[in-house]
Amino acid sequence: MSQVLVNGVFLGCLFAVVAVGLTLVYGVMEVPNFAHAGVIVLSAYTTWSASAAGLPFALAALAGIACGALVSVLTEVLAYRWIIDRPAAAPAVALGLMLILQNVALRLYGGEGRSLDTPYDRVLLRLGGVSLSGVKAALVVLAVVSLLALHLLLSRTSLGRAMRAVAQDREAAAILGIPMRRQYALAFLIAGVLGGVAAIAYAPTFQVSPYMADEVLLSAFVVVVLGGLGSVWGAVAGGLVLGVVEGLGSAYLSPAYQSAFGFLLLVSILVLRPGGLRSTNARRVA
Repeated sequence: MSQVLVNGVFLGCLFAVVAVGLTLVYGVMEVPNFAHAGVIVLSAYTTWSASAAGLPFALAALAGIACGALVSVLTEVLAYRWIIDRPAAAPAVALGLMLILQNVALRLYGGEGRSLDTPYDRVLLRLGGVSLSGVKAALVVLAVVSLLALHLLLSRTSLGRAMRAVAQDREAAAILGIPMRRQYALAFLIAGVLGGVAAIAYAPTFQVSPYMADEVLLSAFVVVVLGGLGSVWGAVAGGLVLGVVEGLGSAYLSPAYQSAFGFLLLVSILVLRPGGLRSTNARRVA
């Protein structure tokens, strides 16, 4: 049981990092950023390519994070910025961007899955009856550090407070002189960095392929809805809940239905709490 919970927490940390980037953009721009999944795919391939070229894993990981940040900001500058006042167009544009990024990866790398080797592959940590691979332990630490850094940015800095103001009331923030475009770009930059972190977690654990975007997107949106749209800590809670539920379901029922357990949880939560685990009546980044 303990081993199952540990595996579920690892999966939950992974889901949480993906979903926080997604919900952060929604909170600031009210855009369903489907392209976030494509950003993660390109980040994962960049990490793999850099590692395959002989770079140390740490540098390859930094290259993947940089790729995620750059591609994410480009999606905002080249596409989302121009539809900010046309919310009805946002879902179609977001889906189109995801398909474009997915097909860029398919054209560059093909459809064959790739595996990423890390220095932690052969490390195994044991505590009582629980074992945790070095890869998973390192990635849990990376996820926790990333989320804590985001919390400090949002709560302790002027940039973070400005972003929260934009999420609460866009018009009032503009009247107060907050540079809106800078806040939008910053939200996508942070989301891209988190996407790069998620890619580093996905790549050594699962095979990297263009089609992983579909799985990433479905899991992330389940988490976002569970946690409440625009709620960063709701996304963290939703990710952990989904990870543990899928881990328990896979261990005690069947791994073949792992995704189904998540959707069953989603339906149950929406019936009991339509606003998610942390109900909200307004967009927010908190």
